[in-house]
Amino acid sequence: MEYLNVNFLGSEIVVIDCDGEPYVAMRTVVDGMGLAWQPQHRKLTSDQRWGVIKMMMPTNGDAQEVCCIPLRKLFGWLMSISANKVAADKKQTIIRYQQECDDVLWQYWTTGIVNREKILQEMELLKKQQAESEARGSAAGKALNQRKLEKRQLEMQLATINQLDLFQKTA
Repeated sequence: MEYLNVNFLGSEIVVIDCDGEPYVAMRTVVDGMGLAWQPQHRKLTSDQRWGVIKMMMPTNGDAQEVCCIPLRKLFGWLMSISANKVAADKKQTIIRYQQECDDVLWQYWTTGIVNREKILQEMELLKKQQAESEARGSAAGKALNQRKLEKRQLEMQLATINQLDLFQKTA
């Protein structure tokens, strides 16, 4: 059995060759994301979709049973993860990955062709547009708050003047 450590989304995972197909030792992935192992293990083993197999993997002087899924299934599993449950330093990576997967699937199902470079360019353009929109919204929000403050001050000054007897009609 051949295996190697691979950098994936900023974490090291174990990829194992089994009959010519690459499998991922899921504990390394789950631990690397800061997720609790037991709930993910239940999720993986309760659904045939993930194609879980158990393998014996050599460790420091002993063999250990590991839960593995085909590498081709890892991407779908990552789409099923709530970004709010991963380690804080992994959250943006997972969100970015899931957004890219959404765009890839959309492009594939609508055009039949997927071009990763085009999707990344589109994502960068959308991020830029979002940042510009937030900046405009922030400026507009500040102007609106300033207007509300001015309005309150003017209303208070007007109320003070109206309380003076100078503008009261006498009968």
